[in-house]
Amino acid sequence: MKSTFKLIALVIGFALLKVSANAQNIFTHLKWKLMPQSDAYTATQVSTAGFHTDNWIDAVVPGTVFYAYVVAGKESNPDYADNIYKVDKAKYNKPYWYRSEFSGKGLFAGKRMWLNFNGVNKRAEVYFNGRHIGTIKGLMERGKYDITDLINKNGNNAIAVLIVPPNTDHGLANRESPTYLSSGSWDWMPAVPGLNSGITDTVAITTTGPVTIEDPWIHTELPNKSLANLTVNVKLNNAISETVKGKLKVTINPGNIIISAQITLAGNSSQSVDFDQTKFAQLSIKNPKLWWPNGYGGKADGTQNLYTCKVNFEVDGTTQSDALTKTFGIRKITADTTTLNGPWRVYVNDVPVLLKGGNWGMSDYMLKARGKDYDTRIRFHQDMNFNVIRNWTGEVTDEAFYNYCDKYGIMVWDDFWLNNFGPIDSLAIFKSNAIEKVKKLRDHPSIVIWCGANEGVPGGDPNGPLSTVIKNAIADNDNHDRLYFPRSNAGVTNPNFSIHGDSRNLSGSGIWGNVDPKTYFTDPKNGYLFSKDSYGMRSELGTATFVNIESFKKFMPKDYWVAPTPESVNSSTNMWAKHYFSTDGSLGGGSQPVRYINDINHSYGNATSLEDFCKKAQLMNVETMKAMYEAWNDHMWKDATGMLIWMSQSAYPSMIWQTYDYYYDLTGAYFGAKTACEPIHIQWNAATSSVKVINNKPYDLNGLTAEATVYNMDGKIVPGYTLKKTLNADATSATEAFEVFKNSGNLPALSAVHFLKLRLYDANGHVLSDNFYWIGNTYLDYTALNKMQSVGTSLYASKPKVTLAKNGVNKLLTYTITNRSKSTAAFGIRAQLLNGAGKQILPAIYSDGYFSLMQGESKVLVVEVDPKVLGVNYKLDMRAYNN
Repeated sequence: MKSTFKLIALVIGFALLKVSANAQNIFTHLKWKLMPQSDAYTATQVSTAGFHTDNWIDAVVPGTVFYAYVVAGKESNPDYADNIYKVDKAKYNKPYWYRSEFSGKGLFAGKRMWLNFNGVNKRAEVYFNGRHIGTIKGLMERGKYDITDLINKNGNNAIAVLIVPPNTDHGLANRESPTYLSSGSWDWMPAVPGLNSGITDTVAITTTGPVTIEDPWIHTELPNKSLANLTVNVKLNNAISETVKGKLKVTINPGNIIISAQITLAGNSSQSVDFDQTKFAQLSIKNPKLWWPNGYGGKADGTQNLYTCKVNFEVDGTTQSDALTKTFGIRKITADTTTLNGPWRVYVNDVPVLLKGGNWGMSDYMLKARGKDYDTRIRFHQDMNFNVIRNWTGEVTDEAFYNYCDKYGIMVWDDFWLNNFGPIDSLAIFKSNAIEKVKKLRDHPSIVIWCGANEGVPGGDPNGPLSTVIKNAIADNDNHDRLYFPRSNAGVTNPNFSIHGDSRNLSGSGIWGNVDPKTYFTDPKNGYLFSKDSYGMRSELGTATFVNIESFKKFMPKDYWVAPTPESVNSSTNMWAKHYFSTDGSLGGGSQPVRYINDINHSYGNATSLEDFCKKAQLMNVETMKAMYEAWNDHMWKDATGMLIWMSQSAYPSMIWQTYDYYYDLTGAYFGAKTACEPIHIQWNAATSSVKVINNKPYDLNGLTAEATVYNMDGKIVPGYTLKKTLNADATSATEAFEVFKNSGNLPALSAVHFLKLRLYDANGHVLSDNFYWIGNTYLDYTALNKMQSVGTSLYASKPKVTLAKNGVNKLLTYTITNRSKSTAAFGIRAQLLNGAGKQILPAIYSDGYFSLMQGESKVLVVEVDPKVLGVNYKLDMRAYNN
């Protein structure tokens, strides 16, 4: 084999060490061990082959110190009850050794060997065969060490890494940036022992020739949608003292674009090489396959158009020295801050995009989400019709997160690691990490916004040294290819900068507790300090989101298997508080759980049990989440340009700020968001009764028909309320169709709770969107639903039609669900797959949830699930609110 760029180890706890030489393969197991630093042994001893680690535990790499002890069974399940609060944090808030050995026998003769670290938290002292070879400072810094002359090719070699956790002195609680800020606790997750210190990204040993390739950068310019001009920048490093001549080759696909150049590198030197269309006409691509946000374009299977760029260097044009492949996308990001007299309007490929998505605080509170774990999480966001995720304070550093955002068309609003003004470790360390972040991630088309800090500007000064460091890191390494917000919730153009800033760019953050639908449509401020009297672009808007009963029982002790009351959550010490359903401001108080409980009890009647409360909570979750997004839809381009909920995914088992929960169960909020955010949508304004058609597509829709039908609780149409109108909807617009319940004085009386069903048809009569609302004659009073006749066994599901999903792996189960009752509607139907033991099958993607069927009405329900999870003895369980 000519290829000499081989992965020797990509270590995830217990991984395979593979060394390949010509046709010979040598396999050796590489295992990391973990133990606290001790005066009983020196760094030289630990990093020397043969050191005994019999009493050490197995490490998880990539991973954290604390999580390794959890996996080893040394700590009780931290997800459950208040277990994590009982952990002796002093045990983990100190330095730990990671150690491994591998055999040098059979390694490539004459090749250079490299030890590569892709991320640690927070400082790493790296040793190899008894020698200190480097220090890594900060979670984004990478370490690449030439160990060619240190390797024992005839015996074992030792790697030892001393991990020093973040500093908790002076009450800073893990806030010295760069850091995983929320690891010191936030109002949605507990403090993690050790503050998530560890080898938090991959470790690899690689072999190359004398010349290595560093961070290829593919810069795209899009003069118009029919032409893309690419510039490829490659940095080459010569690791030996002799001059090296060779060929640098770049291959881009699709298109099989191949370009190359002859390069001469002096000994121990570096050289930056640029390829562009002025020298290589092939880099002007006609009719490029563009990357689009979810809902605006892409492939038929719902994934996005992506290109690969393979870069390799051959010494003397024959022997490969190094090769790297980068994935990138062709798209253009711009913004308009003038047309709307204030709020940002983001454009992708010259199309205005209404930002709809959520804040992502952390993937998992113990950093155990890795690799394909992100596929499920990001796919859920795509299925909810979201198009953006905010990486809040840069808590996510895994490149897999960005890979799946690229794949599924989810734009990333990417923060640096600052809350308000700081503090930071040092300007030099912050600068190094900022540069590494940009260089490591800049080829991802999903990143559209860099943001300096959360609810404040870096260092408190938009022109100060910390702000300058961030802006220079972006300018020097990303060429202003993306937008930059100095702070997450307000503009900072006023030279007399204050904490409030001005409203030119963003419309604030908050509130984080639910309000009624009418308020979302009429009061964008909602009473919070930073929020302006404009919908604008809101970086945070949240609501408590209670889980389903199955998930609740997984993390809460039996003593709490009762309906919550305002009195029970008015504590900072009980189990409700430990899972952030508390009036304590540091324990989820911003989600206003008392108001949430009172609103459920007022609208649906006092809960009689935990199961009853969970059932009622899901209906409010649907209604509230749908109203939040539909309010921004309603104001689209008048003064609304985007809204991100706080939060869209769950890092810890709780009852607040999520759409799907910690166990991948989908709440009512998930389906409320999925409906409201669909690209072509018909919706009702609870404040004005106006019905609008929302077209997010970059093209006009002509010959549409909007239809409204009203039903009573018995599931029968109420004559006289039906409306129809034919209309056109311009590209990226909100178009009013009609007003329902207008001049209803002479129409039949409606039941105490009645239902509004909206449908939107295309010119050929195909349904483009359908939407459903329950409305009380007295606003928000739905208690009459408790008196509905039971639908019982009249709710019927056909046997599933089983086909293959578009990804070629998952199964699609297609059911037809029918309400056969001749006397009642089936309201608030929850359908879920159960295995033979009656347990939930998770994760699974459902085409709808908490839906309703009128008399004789049917719905097609499609469930996508991995066959490994599905098994064979499964069934569809259906429960209506009025079962």
